[in-house]
Amino acid sequence: MTELPPEARVQHHLIVGDGVIGRATAQALLARGQPVVLASRRPPAPGDGDVSRLSLDALDNTALRAAAKGASHLYLTLGLAYSASVWQRDWPRIMRHAIDAALANGAGLVWFDNLYAYGPLPLRVPMREDHPIDPPSRKGRVRAALLAMLREAGEQRGLRWLIARSADFYGPDVRLSILYSAAIERQLQGRTAFWLGDADARHSFTYTLDAGRALARLALDEAAWQQSWHLPTASPAPTPRELLMESARLLGAPPRVQRLPVALVRALGLAMPLLREVGEMLYQNQQDYVFSSEKFMARYPDFRVTPYREGLATMVASLRASGPP
Repeated sequence: MTELPPEARVQHHLIVGDGVIGRATAQALLARGQPVVLASRRPPAPGDGDVSRLSLDALDNTALRAAAKGASHLYLTLGLAYSASVWQRDWPRIMRHAIDAALANGAGLVWFDNLYAYGPLPLRVPMREDHPIDPPSRKGRVRAALLAMLREAGEQRGLRWLIARSADFYGPDVRLSILYSAAIERQLQGRTAFWLGDADARHSFTYTLDAGRALARLALDEAAWQQSWHLPTASPAPTPRELLMESARLLGAPPRVQRLPVALVRALGLAMPLLREVGEMLYQNQQDYVFSSEKFMARYPDFRVTPYREGLATMVASLRASGPP
């Protein structure tokens, strides 16, 4: 009997984290006929159709092992409070629990990662999967340590792992992003957009629905495992000013972008903890921050990447429809 390819077999997927990436991945897997459980500490969000829901704290090792029983794939798409001290305290525990749960149940572990571990500065652009790991920030050093944990578990304990990275993301209902919080949120209020750093440096953004479809496709491809992947991202990268001029047009906001100097943000961070956390990452906005997904597109040449103008229009329409947070 001919064995079905992985993407044609029904498997079982546990996604830990029900933010925009977790939900997009769940919907993409459902579209491929795959059963999905979406786990989170938060109450279920409406409108997820056939996605099964589970209340779960990833810091609870026993609970995560039990939730992963019968799963073929375990995904980490969750986010933590934007604080280096919280990341240092909680992320290693979560990764250790996820590794243990995956190994105990024979599941592969998919980690949705960012670019914080890349370094030294200046970053080598376009950034590819072989970029050096030498993070210039506290949060980046946490991510690098997690990467080492994952690879060590693969080498020494036989863990099946897959790392999928995105650039800063944008898309429907995305609010936890610098594009929204510094700029589009103000435009929705009829005010001038701010940008932290150089508004004329090239800056890649990954569309969340593309990221979800790509995560599903990678996870179901046996040849994609034991590798890092950059998720499909439109090219060429725009400048923040170009994107924000378009969102201003869509929203009828002032067609201007006010640059906030990095030195000012860091000075304000002395009194404002959130700005202090943002401040250590602003190197990303002071040079071209261009992200290459050539490896993914070479493997999946039929994948349609959403153009920036189309994705931005969808994001703006969703935010306008949902109203203030």
